[in-house]
Amino acid sequence: MSAGPLFSSHWHRVRDVRARLADDVLISRHVYRKRISWVLHRQATGTIHRLDAQSFELIDRLDGAMSVGEIWEQALEQRNHEAPTQDAWMHLLADLHAADLLIVDSRVPVESLFERREKKRTREQSQRYFNPLYLRFALIDPDEWLNRLQPLANALFSRIAFILWATLMVVGCLVLFTNTERLVYDAANAAQFRPYMATLFLLAFPPLKLIHELGHGLAIKRCGGEVHEMGIALLVVFPIPYVDASVSSLFKNKNDRMLVSAAGILVELSVAAVGVLLWASSTSLVGDIGLVLLLTAGLSTLLINGNPLLKFDGYYLLADWLEIPNLQARSKHAVGRLLRRGLSGKHDEAPRPEDPVERQWLLSYGVMSGIYRTALMLSIAWMLSERWFVLGVALALFALYQGLVIPLWRGTKALFNDTTLRGARSKVLALSLPLLALAILMLLPLPHASVTRGVVWMPEQAVIRAASVCQVSEVMAEPGAQVQAGDALFRCVDDQLDAEKQYLEARVVEIEAELSGVARTDKVSYSKQLPELAITQEMLDDVQHRLDAEQHRATVAGRFDVNGTSMLLGRAFARGEVIGYTIAPAGRTIRLAFGERKFADVDDHIERIEVRIQRSGLNAEVFSTSMLSRSPRVSQDVPSAALSSLGGGPHAADPEGDGRRLLSSVVDIELNWPETVVPASIGKHVSVRFVHLPKPLAGRLIDTVKRAFMNRKPV
Repeated sequence: MSAGPLFSSHWHRVRDVRARLADDVLISRHVYRKRISWVLHRQATGTIHRLDAQSFELIDRLDGAMSVGEIWEQALEQRNHEAPTQDAWMHLLADLHAADLLIVDSRVPVESLFERREKKRTREQSQRYFNPLYLRFALIDPDEWLNRLQPLANALFSRIAFILWATLMVVGCLVLFTNTERLVYDAANAAQFRPYMATLFLLAFPPLKLIHELGHGLAIKRCGGEVHEMGIALLVVFPIPYVDASVSSLFKNKNDRMLVSAAGILVELSVAAVGVLLWASSTSLVGDIGLVLLLTAGLSTLLINGNPLLKFDGYYLLADWLEIPNLQARSKHAVGRLLRRGLSGKHDEAPRPEDPVERQWLLSYGVMSGIYRTALMLSIAWMLSERWFVLGVALALFALYQGLVIPLWRGTKALFNDTTLRGARSKVLALSLPLLALAILMLLPLPHASVTRGVVWMPEQAVIRAASVCQVSEVMAEPGAQVQAGDALFRCVDDQLDAEKQYLEARVVEIEAELSGVARTDKVSYSKQLPELAITQEMLDDVQHRLDAEQHRATVAGRFDVNGTSMLLGRAFARGEVIGYTIAPAGRTIRLAFGERKFADVDDHIERIEVRIQRSGLNAEVFSTSMLSRSPRVSQDVPSAALSSLGGGPHAADPEGDGRRLLSSVVDIELNWPETVVPASIGKHVSVRFVHLPKPLAGRLIDTVKRAFMNRKPV
């Protein structure tokens, strides 16, 4: 059971205790990885405890007549060196007493002997009511009305139902695969949580979780179990129903336990598949509801319920499949033993009922689950802080407390309390490793880069813009025609310019006449009217320039193309709006956009810029380039729809726009086209990588947090 000193200085406190299992404790035999285990279940409290064969052999002797000391002495005679130590025997009794499985002689001061019961109850209360991410409140006992649904349970978890479920999954996946682009676009718009979509999410989530929990309850009934607790849980302050399905751990059949764990996942995948069909078949409210069901059920399955790194359905499903009960707790102990061995240099000689494969699973799960849980909690805290700043910060601090402070505190206690960690080597390693990690974070410059997608574009001189508000009155070159530099393309007329020109010309003549009349008689009036004449003349010159610009000519040789529809005659344009392009066969640039918040990171000490281009008939190659220009201000408009989600770009497009209008502000950047590369077609995507000067991780993290809080928009 345990290695260490055979005798304990506290043995006298429990030696004469006479204990027995409670009368309502049921005992069942389970097999995990070809090893026999015994499960104790007290019906009055619902407590479940699992013992290995050696521990159960001792517990089975507790009859209320033999003392704890007598049982241990018998084990010592029978097992010799394989007998448990006094400390291990006391710990086992304390665990069972804390689980309310033991009845102890009332004349003995039990609480002074076994202090774990109160600690266990305090810990359970903390987990149930003081975890801000998951609070549970029991409400009803649903077993009676679940019994009435027994026929439904038998029908749902049958072979025919499984075939229908599998068919639904296949159809849903096929529909999803054939509508990938539309899904990306709709999901990006839904992620903005506008009031309409947010309302649908809020209305869909509780019923989805209700049928999810109902699936667990029906699965338990299908396997012959009972459900005695149902209530409301606050998952990240959002109320959802829950069912206590812990009774499934009593099922001897591994497949029954896996069925109960998988029931909620199967239900949510079914809802997601139905959502796919509704979304794909309609663009009205029904389609929006289908999209919400798809995203809600799909994301909750992938990120939470079906993810084995969190202690939800996927975790229990994995533990039962691997036949490793208490996977999370045992994985923590496995990682702790590995760290202890690294610090002390001593191997743990305690016997472990683990095969090599099981040991690898425990170590891998312990590391990955710890990292994932902390990262997920911080991500949730960050998203919540965008809406509720104080709540988000509180959750972030709680995540750091659970993921960093508590492990460090426990590690420090182990350093000073564990006899194997009291040597000088252990303390030096324990203190030097964190200091070394801190030094690496603070002092060692590490390379980093920012990657985005750009689009092949044309030089600015090839873009034809409206000089003023105008309407095309004459077309000299049809769209698609080849033109030379200087060729007339079209005339875009502003009717108000002629009237404005006539007015300004008349005003100039009037001012000149007034000046000639007072030039000799009134020097003061003459000097006052001279500036007005200059301003009026400048306005007249500007109008004349705009009139001259009504005749649009090609600035470079190439193919004349029109923005939007090919019909040009009669179209009206706003001042500065893009009318068309003269696409030269050679000249190219690369246009890209960076989010307003991320641009500070991109602009920070750029070492070089690289672009990855797929050359015709060849593999993609990386070329160096340089920045040609960048916009001095942010904008929600991009030059090409290829930069938005509508055209496969990285930025979410405004659903009410033409694809060039984004939902967030960006900085427009233009890069030179590599000289050694043959020009690619306009609108083709390329990958762009901004390589920054090396910088320590800590400095980058501090800068990122500062910018994030400075750029956070108030709600």
